[in-house]
Amino acid sequence: MKCLAVLAALALSPVHALLAQETGRVAGTVTAQQTGAPLAGASVTLAGGSLGAVTGSDGRYLIAGVPPGTYRVRARLIGYGTVEDTGVVVTATETATVDFQLRAQAIQLDAVVAIGYATVQKRDLTGAVASVSGDAVTLRAAPTSNVNTALQGRAAGVQVLSNSGMPGVGASVRIRGTNSLTANSEPLYVVDGIPAEQGSSSSDPKSNPLMSIDPNAIESIDVLKDASAKAIYGARGANGVVLITTKRGRSGESHFTVESSYGFQRISRFIPVLTGPQYMQLRNEAVLNSAKDPTTVKLPYSPAQIASAQTYNYPALMLRSCPSWSCVAAPQASGAVMLSGGSDRMRYLFSGNYMKQDGIEVGSDFERYGVRFNLDADVSPRFRVATSLSLTQVNRNAPRVENGSVGAGANGILAAMQFDPSLAPRDSNGNWTKAAILGEQVENPVANSSEIRDFNTTSRVVGNVVGELTLSDALKLRSTFGGTFGFDGIEFYAPRTVASGLGPGGDSFIQASAVPARQLINENTLSFRRALGPGSADLLAGFSVQTAHFENAVARAQGLPSDATTNNWYDAARTLRPSSSGATNWALVSYLGRANYSLKDKYLFTVTGRTDGSSRFGRNNKWAFFPSAAFAWRVSEEPFMQHQSLFGDVKLRLSYGKTGNQAIDPYNSLSRLGICWYSLAGTEINALCPSGTRGNPDLKWETQRQLNVGIDASVLRGRIAFSVDAYHSVTNDLLLSVPLPATSGFSSQLRNIGSVGNNGVELSVTTVNVSSGRLAWRSTLNVAHNRNKVLELGGATQIIPQVRGSGFVEGGATHVVRVGEPLGAMYGFKTIGLWQQGDQCYLTNTADCTPGEYKIVDVNGDGKIDLNDRTIVGYADPKVYGGLSNSLSYGPFSLDVFMNFSYGNQVVDMSRVFNGLSTGFMNERADVLNRWTPQNTNTDIPRANFARPRRIYSALVEDGSFLRLQTLTLGYQLPSRLLRGAQSGRVYVTGQNLWIGTKYSGFDPEVNSMGGDPRQRGVDDGAYPRTRVWNFGVSLTF
Repeated sequence: MKCLAVLAALALSPVHALLAQETGRVAGTVTAQQTGAPLAGASVTLAGGSLGAVTGSDGRYLIAGVPPGTYRVRARLIGYGTVEDTGVVVTATETATVDFQLRAQAIQLDAVVAIGYATVQKRDLTGAVASVSGDAVTLRAAPTSNVNTALQGRAAGVQVLSNSGMPGVGASVRIRGTNSLTANSEPLYVVDGIPAEQGSSSSDPKSNPLMSIDPNAIESIDVLKDASAKAIYGARGANGVVLITTKRGRSGESHFTVESSYGFQRISRFIPVLTGPQYMQLRNEAVLNSAKDPTTVKLPYSPAQIASAQTYNYPALMLRSCPSWSCVAAPQASGAVMLSGGSDRMRYLFSGNYMKQDGIEVGSDFERYGVRFNLDADVSPRFRVATSLSLTQVNRNAPRVENGSVGAGANGILAAMQFDPSLAPRDSNGNWTKAAILGEQVENPVANSSEIRDFNTTSRVVGNVVGELTLSDALKLRSTFGGTFGFDGIEFYAPRTVASGLGPGGDSFIQASAVPARQLINENTLSFRRALGPGSADLLAGFSVQTAHFENAVARAQGLPSDATTNNWYDAARTLRPSSSGATNWALVSYLGRANYSLKDKYLFTVTGRTDGSSRFGRNNKWAFFPSAAFAWRVSEEPFMQHQSLFGDVKLRLSYGKTGNQAIDPYNSLSRLGICWYSLAGTEINALCPSGTRGNPDLKWETQRQLNVGIDASVLRGRIAFSVDAYHSVTNDLLLSVPLPATSGFSSQLRNIGSVGNNGVELSVTTVNVSSGRLAWRSTLNVAHNRNKVLELGGATQIIPQVRGSGFVEGGATHVVRVGEPLGAMYGFKTIGLWQQGDQCYLTNTADCTPGEYKIVDVNGDGKIDLNDRTIVGYADPKVYGGLSNSLSYGPFSLDVFMNFSYGNQVVDMSRVFNGLSTGFMNERADVLNRWTPQNTNTDIPRANFARPRRIYSALVEDGSFLRLQTLTLGYQLPSRLLRGAQSGRVYVTGQNLWIGTKYSGFDPEVNSMGGDPRQRGVDDGAYPRTRVWNFGVSLTF
């Protein structure tokens, strides 16, 4: 608070003196030399460390408050050569007009980027910020329902891992590693100043906070990575901040753009499974090998049954497509319209969008439609108003994602791979077939996907109003009022025709949930920008308050008289099942400030501070202060750099600061009440009772401290630009659940007791390879390395989390959290091949040495294999990851090729626990035909054994490295003779996920079945496969 008070005093105290000075102005336009078109976002500065401005959409700029004198005025814009006008005379109360024409040529380090509550030229950045243009999201990529995937491989240090190939599903985003164990590790998304937060957990693989945003509306994406850049967001900045800026109208004539595309999707890889006879033979062999007395065992199938068995390819029945061109493809279509224009005083943009995408699995699809309206109005020379409003509707049909008979997290395709291939989908009476295994009814995956309704709907209304008052040439007051109003609903219906076992009686089951939500935000900032001494100062002080209210209601019932009514007849159900409802509120109050000072345009200083008060934390720690400081030295402005031609711009950066993470459940600091059920005289009644978690009044933020050093430079007259960053961060006060003694009346308490560290290096290089005549070729490469390490666990040396989806393996865990090791360490039994005839057994239980079984390392040397022999068998995080893009153009033709890669990461293929270990329990992959037998000993696949324990074996951990041809786009700019009234037009064809080089044996190595859970990354639990997409489109502007 004291720091903020000092900052406010610095901003306000010199106002009277400065206003009293007689000053002038510098104004003009910046246009493209070749076309004469206005250039937006160009930076115009007075050389020598004084004032500057950024051109608007009309190419105009105005620099106010310039003391009388003679100046050198520079104009810069990325992709254009810098132009300087010397001897510009500024007199008091007068305006000097200086116009610039910039010639397109090489790369410059002066693009304009968003930094939170302001924009700045990239050359003046003191922090680490990565930028992705809107063109990279739309023009150079296929239509997508996931905005966050546009960052994949395009921003150094930003790791984007697709949670699933299901339409509309989000991705797990990590900026400079994972910083938390239990709190949300996703970055903060801010869209036009409105946070798009997704809650307290990132473990849901279907979570996608950006699902409602139309990619065509995006102007730019800026990623704040280091403490100097993200500290302005304080308690929400520890995981990084993604700023999304949408397009706005420009003054001039109106433009109407219409775009339409159509494409089709196919599964990119297919995994063959056993035929009916092969499965029967495997099961007979597995039962025989697991019997104590093979002479008395009764085999499941007779030779006659095996000989006459049919084969039904359930994976093919589940899919709308396959890799072959003979299969039907899953279609997708999208369309967008945009109307923009305006005058000097008012500018507008209206857009509408629609997208429909069918999934490759029966029963899955995604639909989004929405409108957006942006308006900017100059009410007077000193007061302007800007408003944004978007309305979006998203509908999604999700196939059965969780199938308890084959493992939590398994989707229908995994279930199809395991269903008995000798059984027809329907019996002779037309009823769906069931498969009985050990007396259990395994669900028919085709029946589930065809009959079960799982309809998800999301409605969003997001808007804000911004008012900006220019109090003087140096002082501006800005107020923002915004809100997000949403509704999420799920309608689930399982008819009596499927044996889903979703409730007692096994007949129809119905469930509906409704989650209305409201978030409101008000932010007020006062900015001061003025020449100060030998340089210029840019000061910001602000106040922010954000509130949120969420409600939820879930209703359940069973036994409807007819399946025809699905979710529409609750009161006709035979039995009403326990339902629930609730509400959540939270608030965040903040004071923020930032001071930038440029000394002689060579030495740049930034100090940032934010104080946050959050209702989520204990009464003793509701407030915290998050400061940062940064320094940059523009070496290229030094005299000793003026007589060399190799380097253009060169800037060294150093920053340090603290940020926080408040993404936990709002009431974790309190001891709460729950619902308990009691039996009284044979009747179940409910009553309030204490929950198992004790409140903690000392609960506080997870806090991250980060040190960053970097360099930005261009060489060879701007043909090559690069940035290198190295960082070290430590996140303390990690939230962990601590067991409590039974005498306390509680089972556990959440405490701040852990810490985790991240160290890494990032490299981004952009080159102009060819720029001659009609031919142009540019490339961008970014590479990142991050090393994560658990530093402290509150006195414990390791934690074995029992998390969703791992209860089907022995020990109930797939990963371990251990001090000294990175998060994402896979935990299981290390194997060194298979036991062979004649091998010396070192175990007391000789049955564990049976030829054909896994030879498991006895880690603790006690002569037996049990849970104490588990060890780390793999790591989920890659050693290196990044992307490479190439953009070529020749006359009206353009070609964009983008590849992304990951090296050194591993994947634990949990699906092989069920369909790759020759157990014969269910159908398996065709690979098991090469299983161990006395006649086939040269193999790594164990023998058939019905009784083999379900374990995480190191043999199931595979190399997940890959190189992927992510997108390839060929475009053609239509000639004017073909347009017939249109101003411009473009046709294109885009391929997505066209090729992948990998050793991974599953559908795709880029898997994340457990969502964003940092404790269980790199798991393939039957992930919905990614698709290969071809898309054809046209865009016309009138």
